[in-house]
Amino acid sequence: MLGEIEALFALTNGYMNMSSYAYHIRPQVEMLTKKKVTIASLVVSLSRLRKEFKKVSPLIHKVEILNITTKLPLSEIVYENTSKFIEGLESLHKNILISREDFFTTNMSTTEVDIICSSNLAGKVFKHFKMKPKIINHNLAAVGISFDPSVFGVPNTFFSLLSVTARAHINIEELVSTPTEFIFIVAEKDFGKTVALFSELRRSTEVI
Repeated sequence: MLGEIEALFALTNGYMNMSSYAYHIRPQVEMLTKKKVTIASLVVSLSRLRKEFKKVSPLIHKVEILNITTKLPLSEIVYENTSKFIEGLESLHKNILISREDFFTTNMSTTEVDIICSSNLAGKVFKHFKMKPKIINHNLAAVGISFDPSVFGVPNTFFSLLSVTARAHINIEELVSTPTEFIFIVAEKDFGKTVALFSELRRSTEVI
């Protein structure tokens, strides 16, 4: 049951039909426990779980948003993580001037290096590295959600913010975070919808 997010949310928020759900999970419970169980015993167990879950932070909660910032258009450039590339990465910021109005972030994995930058800088990145990227994506946008530093330590904060875009079926291209900001990288076609969703969330959490 813990693997079913919708069921967990319904249980903790008090609108689950526990008898119906008990019928749904009984085969799985019997397979795991290797014994027969009754619907009544499952309902009792679900009731106990509901009380336990109420003692912890909710799975999805409203995050108080202080500010929403945007940057577009953006480009994503992905390179192989090689020794030659790392050598070029060391001098990247010496050769490319970045202003406060620009967006620029670099994420390094064991096999790739992902650069997301303002599209006006993409040509300079290509010229600097002089090697063929693995992937190039254009027409992206950043929507930054700012919050108080204390929010960063609250369980399920990122999950709660991601649920906003998930329910709207918005594809997240990349995610970037700092202790006070969570940045969604989305396609430009989803930019307006994403901003509208978080603007509504911000209004709903404002203290009147």
